Amino acid sequence: MGEEGFAVPGDELGVIEEYMPAHNAYEFDGVVRAKAVGRAKLDAIKHEARVVEAKRPPLPKSGDVIHAIVAVVRDAVAYADIFYNETAKVFYPVPFRGVIHISEASNERLRSLHEVYGYGDVLRARVLSRKPPYMLSTRGPEYGLLLTRCPKCLTPLKKKGLWLYCPTCRRTHKKRKISRYYALR
Repeated sequence: MGEEGFAVPGDELGVIEEYMPAHNAYEFDGVVRAKAVGRAKLDAIKHEARVVEAKRPPLPKSGDVIHAIVAVVRDAVAYADIFYNETAKVFYPVPFRGVIHISEASNERLRSLHEVYGYGDVLRARVLSRKPPYMLSTRGPEYGLLLTRCPKCLTPLKKKGLWLYCPTCRRTHKKRKISRYYALR
């Protein structure tokens, strides 16, 4: 590599004649290589090559507000992929799985989660548990759908009063659980 920059395990940092392996670096066949993911630091004065490990994003914890995409909907449970933690202000490159039980979906009594959520819906929820799979709740006016599409024509639905409306096929969707922060008005 010869200069400072991003490194992944196995990346060449330099040769043993130039640098000695320091923290998160090792030598193999005369070549100094990275042992961790992070920023490579090459010190020409001390003749050291090291890697400062990249920080891992904080895991969601109980009480955090998250954004997720609904992946699977069953009658009593829905699975969502958590991609953003609003509380910690961090995006997750690999999403975490969240579970919404029918009792935590709305303050109203529901017969099925198909009434309020569909595949690909983007929602805002609160984390209830400490370990994956994370239990989620969308109870309350600030939690629920942030963006959804019409199940018939896939046009993004607009909020019209208390309901969602499709401008293309002119259908009204009344039972959806909408957040007060819904994107399209």
